[in-house]
Amino acid sequence: MRKWYQDRRGGYFFLLLGLGLLAVYGALEWRFPARDRLEALTGRVTWSYTSMGALYYTVAGDARQFVLLEKGDPDGRMATAVRDATMLYPVTVRFDPELTTRPGFLPGFFYITFGVAVGGKDVTAFDEVRADYRRDNLIALVLGLVFTALGVRRLYLLRGEAAPAPAPPRRRRR
Repeated sequence: MRKWYQDRRGGYFFLLLGLGLLAVYGALEWRFPARDRLEALTGRVTWSYTSMGALYYTVAGDARQFVLLEKGDPDGRMATAVRDATMLYPVTVRFDPELTTRPGFLPGFFYITFGVAVGGKDVTAFDEVRADYRRDNLIALVLGLVFTALGVRRLYLLRGEAAPAPAPPRRRRR
């Protein structure tokens, strides 16, 4: 008896999985904001919380909450600047006002940070942040292409094979 992933259903599964991952890649690339859509806010960092993959923080004088994702800051330079600035000196935060996220363990919405500047000088250039996001998103693109190719290959190899006959209905015992 063959497993489900060895027949045509497996081919369709891998094909649809690959197409879904390609759609995820497209959505991630389309969702990244342009430089002219970003707003800037300057103030002192009053609160910060580090979790796996993100730094959550607030800026004095503003009710909004912000998050700095490790996806856009793999070397941790912006996160270090925000943590070091807590109650010491003002930072300028660049964020998209339409792009929010909501973690399950903290209350409220958080605006995603795409740039941090200290003393008027960017810690990491916007183009570097964009390149870091794109490099991370390439995982979805590569996996999508691999699974799509596997699904097409499986369906191509099984193109002449007839679909399995349905199992006869079972009789219920009483």
